[in-house]
Amino acid sequence: MAIETNIWIYWLFCAIATIAIVKNREFVEPLLSPSLNSPQKAQNYKISLIVGWIITLMATIAYILFTRKYETGAYEIPDLLVFSVCNGVLEQFMFIFWLLLGCYVGKLYAPNIPKLIFTFGYISHAIFSGIIHALFWLKVLPSHQPAIIIMPIFLSTMSLVWMWLVWRYRAVIAIIAMHIVIDFLTVGHLHFTWFESFQLVS
Repeated sequence: MAIETNIWIYWLFCAIATIAIVKNREFVEPLLSPSLNSPQKAQNYKISLIVGWIITLMATIAYILFTRKYETGAYEIPDLLVFSVCNGVLEQFMFIFWLLLGCYVGKLYAPNIPKLIFTFGYISHAIFSGIIHALFWLKVLPSHQPAIIIMPIFLSTMSLVWMWLVWRYRAVIAIIAMHIVIDFLTVGHLHFTWFESFQLVS
């Protein structure tokens, strides 16, 4: 297995966050949007889900087109599959953990303003996501340079939709699936030559 030791250690911390969320669901639920059962909510969920998949695929395409690769990694297909599934599940729960932490702080300051609670949660998640990508993923993945302006815009928009799907609709499985797909295609791009002919940078 060619997956780096640092990644396994990161996943260990993600697994701890996952267990903390699963074991404390009664604490988590009040931090999320009040659950409403209505045809309008169901319709809005479908729209949000479609938007989530569209922006995820757009972010994936932008990454492939505009990320400058300096080397091709050494993963084989089994490595890529293990990476995509493990990271898609575990890191997504870590993202949710930071969302909930921010929501907790937001609920302390504005207990009756749900959108402000979500805003605190998203900011908390965005700070963690930005730090982990800049200080960890850029270093442990094969040498590469994402587009400086394009990728932050796409990734921040994508993460906003992902966190909204969790906070408003509890759509954890859906965003895990999105995370697995983008990991498989983008990390696959760094380790294989699948998409090199499509790149707009070299």
